[in-house]
Amino acid sequence: MKFLIPFILFSSLAFSKEILDCNTNSHIGLNFFGKDYEKILSYLHLKEFKIRLSRNRSDIILQEKNNLNKNHSPKTSHFFEIVIIKSSGYPIPMQCSWVYDVRFSNIEDKNFNCISLPENDKVLSLDFNGNFMYSSKFEEFTRNESNNKTLHSLIGKCK
Repeated sequence: MKFLIPFILFSSLAFSKEILDCNTNSHIGLNFFGKDYEKILSYLHLKEFKIRLSRNRSDIILQEKNNLNKNHSPKTSHFFEIVIIKSSGYPIPMQCSWVYDVRFSNIEDKNFNCISLPENDKVLSLDFNGNFMYSSKFEEFTRNESNNKTLHSLIGKCK
């Protein structure tokens, strides 16, 4: 299994559609872990990180327009994968959806909404302009609290 994860990550990075560079600018709830937010973000490897998208908005729209030309019914929910790549290199795979109707929506409409796999314990929202909110239990700090269901959020920008 240890050999499979780097292979999957490397092969998916080699064929990725888009990689975004992200910076965390603020937070909600990290004060429960302490007051030195920069050290906390460095420890989490989420002050600066990358997001790899398997599909971007333009590709989805192009596919939907091609399907319309072939008289296929348009989809309004689109599913794809992203991987958050911490500055340590650790990947966090997420399954995403984007509610978009090629007949009525604009490319800027609606956020990508993502949930982590397989645990469903992390959530990411990413808008057209690259603004994100990433929420997690950050189990690095709560390993002894098995019943902890509180999510803490990081807010920032990707380019």
